[in-house]
Amino acid sequence: MKTLRLSLLLLPLMATVSLAQVTTAPVGFNTVTALGNSDTRYSIPLQRPSVYQGLVQSVSGNVITVQGLPGWTSGQFLYVAGSQTNTYYVTPTSGNKMGMFYTITANAADNGTANTTTLTVDTAGDTLDDVSGIVTGDSLSIVPYWTLDTVFPGQVGITTTTSISGAGSMTRIFIPDPTSAGVDLAATISYYYYSGTGFGGAGWRRSGGGLTNKKNDDILSPDSYVIIRQDGVATNAAITVAGGVPTSARSYVIGTRAANTDQDNAIAVDVPIPLTLTQSNLFESGAFAGTTSISGASGDKLLVFDDTTAAIDKAAVKSYYYYTGTGFGGAGWRLQGGGLTTIRNNDVVFQPGAGYNIRKQGTGAVSTLIWRMPLTY
Repeated sequence: MKTLRLSLLLLPLMATVSLAQVTTAPVGFNTVTALGNSDTRYSIPLQRPSVYQGLVQSVSGNVITVQGLPGWTSGQFLYVAGSQTNTYYVTPTSGNKMGMFYTITANAADNGTANTTTLTVDTAGDTLDDVSGIVTGDSLSIVPYWTLDTVFPGQVGITTTTSISGAGSMTRIFIPDPTSAGVDLAATISYYYYSGTGFGGAGWRRSGGGLTNKKNDDILSPDSYVIIRQDGVATNAAITVAGGVPTSARSYVIGTRAANTDQDNAIAVDVPIPLTLTQSNLFESGAFAGTTSISGASGDKLLVFDDTTAAIDKAAVKSYYYYTGTGFGGAGWRLQGGGLTTIRNNDVVFQPGAGYNIRKQGTGAVSTLIWRMPLTY
């Protein structure tokens, strides 16, 4: 049994109506099969439909002012349990910060005066208002995050449980540790779907998060995978998601979290087509450190997992590194155990719907780097 990943791109549709063009965004779908009694690293290579696209007027700190009259109401993009189930992020679609994303924490109402309506965002430590940040004229989109309910609508493919404590056989969703330093990190968050009628009724629950606290609207980050575990469930689960095709370059934050400590970065490549190592721009972006060691004894590693074989707590089956020397056939990607002179630049490594670990080699200081991936379609 193998994991099936299928992507279908529907090109933008254009129609002329009374001298005006109407363009719809490209959309697609992706299916991943999570094997029974196994862990599957799962990512979402598509976006939910954007609710706003516009241009930047100015930026000050973490406040973005947009051009024109967007027609917003105050707090329109803020999550409200029970009534506004979406959490939104803003993503620049041009300029220095293209492909980054920032959670919206407040938005002002359109007051009828052009070029004055604002968004407040969580920068997550990034700087937006300098010459290398977001500038006047950059384009941006506002997009709702995927959530447990929107990724798994109707719990299709999910084995639920009537145990409110999450005991027994079921599908579990694990979130990789986003804050701890080190490698081979255990997941810090686990979800399961309670299908009973007590304790506030059916819904997603978080282990240790309160028996009556539903987590249906908890977000899934676009730049990190989750682990689908068929825990004691022998059947395979076909997980299909449909959404918008990204139309601008992607950006991913990778780095280390403690000095002199190697760091695993759980990465989801949110593009809906397979990519080679060269097409990914991983090394060329400056985010991935190469090595002059032909055996890969130093430098960063790209770890690849096999989701066509059933297993729990899988180890990586492939480790790629970038050799920067001039011998052994010259510089290029190498696969550990795959031949010292065999250049792997054209290996199709990145698959839609999969997850990867980038293991950054520790240095004397904590590092934060941006992997910018240009679109190839």
